[in-house]
Amino acid sequence: MMTVQKLFVYGARGHGKVVADILLARKEPHLAGFIDDNDQLQGATILGLPVCGNGQWLQQEAGKARVAVALGIGDNLARQRAAEKCVAWGAELATLVHPGASVSASAQLGPGSVVMAQAAINPNAKIGRGAIVNTAASIDHDVELGDFAHVAPNAAMGGASRLGTLSLVGMGAVIIQCISIGARSIVGAGAVVVSDVPDGVVAFGVPARIQRGA
Repeated sequence: MMTVQKLFVYGARGHGKVVADILLARKEPHLAGFIDDNDQLQGATILGLPVCGNGQWLQQEAGKARVAVALGIGDNLARQRAAEKCVAWGAELATLVHPGASVSASAQLGPGSVVMAQAAINPNAKIGRGAIVNTAASIDHDVELGDFAHVAPNAAMGGASRLGTLSLVGMGAVIIQCISIGARSIVGAGAVVVSDVPDGVVAFGVPARIQRGA
């Protein structure tokens, strides 16, 4: 997959398991285990893989070997912070696509982005750095996902729609074509978004309406 000596999943809880499962499905030979900052998880075995250490341990490891990190943190802001630390330590950000996903050859995937099983990404879509396209999510043509954004399972973004940096589209939500969602906003599960959503708000319902600040 890449010319590294070791590959770790940063985050050993729920989302991290799904990210690790992509690597197991790909039979990634460099996969060495998990990194997690929760002291209670140190030394545990998850999906047959060890939790090797915390961020400080990874920093030391990155100083000794060429290391890559797959981002296994679901929270957008926490994932951004972890990515920035990893890059500062000299680790590479792995970009992952599940073998069961469909990604157009003309789509662009940013460093550290993850595409889960059964997701579809259509022509000329642009997926930002550290973004998540979760299980069975649909990203249509010319969609743009901002850095560290997240499209949750079974959500759909129509052609030429936009999702801002650090924003979340909840499970099963639908963003119709040419609609823009601002930065740091949340679209609730099952919502249908038919008009633009500004920065920093929570919107849900059918049709979606702004309910409060994020």
